[in-house]
Amino acid sequence: MKKLPLEGVRIADLTMMWAGPYATRILAEMGAEVIKIESPRAWDNIRTLIPQPDAPEPWNSSFYFNYYNRDKKSLTLDLAQERGRQVFLSLVAHCDVVIENYRADVLDKLRLGYEVLRAARPDIILVSMAGFGKTGPERDNVGFGPIIEQMAGMTSLTGYGGPESEPTKTGISYGDPVAGIAAVGAVALGLIQRRKTGAGCFIDLAQRETMAAMIGEAFVAQSLRSEGPLHYGNRSPRFAPQGVYQMQGEEQWIAVSVRSDDEWRALATTIGAGDLAGLRFAERLARHDEIDGRISGWAASQLPREAMETLQAAGVPAGRVLDTKEIHDDPNLVARGYWVRLPHPRMHSWRQPASAWRLVEANPQLRRHAPLFGEHNREILGGLLRLPDEEIAALEAAGIIADAPVNPGVG
Repeated sequence: MKKLPLEGVRIADLTMMWAGPYATRILAEMGAEVIKIESPRAWDNIRTLIPQPDAPEPWNSSFYFNYYNRDKKSLTLDLAQERGRQVFLSLVAHCDVVIENYRADVLDKLRLGYEVLRAARPDIILVSMAGFGKTGPERDNVGFGPIIEQMAGMTSLTGYGGPESEPTKTGISYGDPVAGIAAVGAVALGLIQRRKTGAGCFIDLAQRETMAAMIGEAFVAQSLRSEGPLHYGNRSPRFAPQGVYQMQGEEQWIAVSVRSDDEWRALATTIGAGDLAGLRFAERLARHDEIDGRISGWAASQLPREAMETLQAAGVPAGRVLDTKEIHDDPNLVARGYWVRLPHPRMHSWRQPASAWRLVEANPQLRRHAPLFGEHNREILGGLLRLPDEEIAALEAAGIIADAPVNPGVG
């Protein structure tokens, strides 16, 4: 099997929560050696978010943490202490990339800004993922996923009940994985540039700006036609009818989107609404509530899969809305080997997604569970950095490294 794209690349990972760890998880799946660095006194808070019930070490048994941090190594290091800072700079000399998603001022306050990192390794690539960027009047603001959605304009486009309805955030912090994927691209571009020029770089990746780029249609509409934000809910100004309709069973739904008169005639015939089959687009749009009622009346007595297959066979775009249980049992995902189990010394086995990247020549395979707190301290300090045992013991005695967080909480 050929090498994965990032084999031989070493990354010092200072990220926490979701956006940054999601990025470095993908980089690890692509073959990079990712060393996750946490302070014994300021660890990744997601370590203790929703741990496995009754776990004796909740910081090692969080489902969230283990999903976002698999295939990485763990080094605990208190960067606020001078000796910890010096050890980190020794590590940087052996790394290709440093990535962090602190507030904009944190790295400089730790005296670990780009110029300091360059002194440790001249061709280092630094990716900073501050919520609002490293410059500008909002640089010191803390950015979490829901805030990023709002400040990027996305929330102004979501809502139900027509143009006058209130903005609604997405059900999850959508800005985090979007920023994470953008950071993966930034690292790849930085490595390509370094290969061509021999020079490293500093990439200022503002999560707010990354999120704003995802609503390009709204920017175009405002720029060209001065259209304000409209809340369409599940409807569309171009397709009618379009919506999500409840099926037989508990919380079972089907999504339908009609794009043409032919598709509408097929749908109307299938649901027993032949009297409406001749409606054109403008009429369907005007009578959308009435049509929704007819579709809902039909859907209520239908089983989701059978209804989806019936509509698709008739040429109507339709798809089930799968819940998390059904996704786990989806035959296509199962057939493609999407779900995997990684043995974990502190957790029971559970199904989790494999890598979404399928490379023909070097298909990524998950290698290890997310690291236990400080699991690789001695491997990295004593092996890679060649620190003697007595110095490692001194670091531990000073609280610069540890194998458990200081005063951990849960939640």
